[in-house]
Amino acid sequence: MNIYKELQEKLSEHEPTEVDELILDDLFENVSAFSEQNKKDLERYKNLVHLSLNGFGLESLKNFPKIPTLQILEIRQNKLTGSDFSHIHELYPELYKLKVGENPIKSVDVFKPLANSKIEKVELQETPAAEHTDYKKTLFATIKTLRAVDSLNKDGEEENSTVYEDDEGEEYSEDDDAEFDENDDEMDEFDDEEGDDESGSDKPAPKKTGKK
Repeated sequence: MNIYKELQEKLSEHEPTEVDELILDDLFENVSAFSEQNKKDLERYKNLVHLSLNGFGLESLKNFPKIPTLQILEIRQNKLTGSDFSHIHELYPELYKLKVGENPIKSVDVFKPLANSKIEKVELQETPAAEHTDYKKTLFATIKTLRAVDSLNKDGEEENSTVYEDDEGEEYSEDDDAEFDENDDEMDEFDDEEGDDESGSDKPAPKKTGKK
C-alpha cells in the first residue's frame, strides 16, 4: 500500500504541505494497521486540518501519522475497539471533532484518556457503546470541552453547525482547499465560492486558520 504514490498521482499540482484536507475513504481495504512507511508518507501532509480514513479495516492506531494541525479526524467503519485512543491527544493536540461511528467500541470508557483534550464533538453512532442509555451523559462528564455527542448537546438539542462543521447540508466557505475523494476518482480543486462541495456528502472544508 503506497499511500504517497497514490496521492501524488492525484495531487500532482499540489505539494503535500499545500494540502489541508485528505478524504481517503475506502481507498484501501483490509488494512488492519499502517506501516512505518505509511506513517511517514501521511506525515508529509503536515498542514492537514481534516483527515478521513473511513472504511479501511483498521484495527488499531498503530503508526498513525502525527499531525499537530489536525482538527477533524474521521475513522468510521473500521474495526477499532478504542483500546488505544489514548494516543489521539498526543498525535492531534488541536483535534476538535472525532468521528468513530460503526466501530466495535463497547464502552465510552475508552475516551477517558481524552479527558484533557480540546475535543468538542464526538460521533459514535452505530457502536455497541452507543446502545447504552447514558452514554452521552457519561461522555459529557468525561470530556469537559464537549459540546455535542452524535450532534446533540447536553440538553438533547441539536447542536448548531458552523463553517467548520461537516454536518450534512451545511455550506462552507473555503479558499483553494484540495481533497482526494475516491468516489470521484479525481482531485477537486475548490475555488473562492461558498458551497462548492459538489459531492453533497459529509465532507467538510475546514479553514486553515482554525475554528471560531
